[in-house]
Amino acid sequence: MGWFKLLIAAGALYLAQSYYLLTPSHVETFLMEHQTLAMNDPVAACDNYSDEVEVTINHKTTDGTWEVEGGKNELCGYLKQSQAAFVIMQASTSGHFENVDVISSFPWQKSRASYDEINNVSMGAIGAISSKTHDTLKIKRTLTGLEIVSVTSVGGTTNSMR
Repeated sequence: MGWFKLLIAAGALYLAQSYYLLTPSHVETFLMEHQTLAMNDPVAACDNYSDEVEVTINHKTTDGTWEVEGGKNELCGYLKQSQAAFVIMQASTSGHFENVDVISSFPWQKSRASYDEINNVSMGAIGAISSKTHDTLKIKRTLTGLEIVSVTSVGGTTNSMR
């Protein structure tokens, strides 16, 4: 009978941890930390994505449209290119999330987060660019934390100064 109580206790602890990991405040913190990591170390940020992640990105700029569709390889390549461009341009960035909405429900294994991301990029003498995207992510709970399984991002440049 003792093993049964232990099994019940382990199940309750697992569900409690799942609930905590997928609370809106924890998911929001995870997303902000992930965004910072993606800007500073895209290789490490790629560890936050599932190997089966599905990606659709459509960002309009003054010079055309950046489109990324596919999986982890395409997404990680996009992150690396973006970070490399910032380094070459000696850009500094600032950004924040607005309209954050996180939905998860029992048994707290998956969550859906949507938000608007506003970024300002300053490139010294070249000028500055502002962008706004609407992102929707699906996140799942793993044994070690959270993992992003789907990314949809639309939007683009809102203004550009040269």
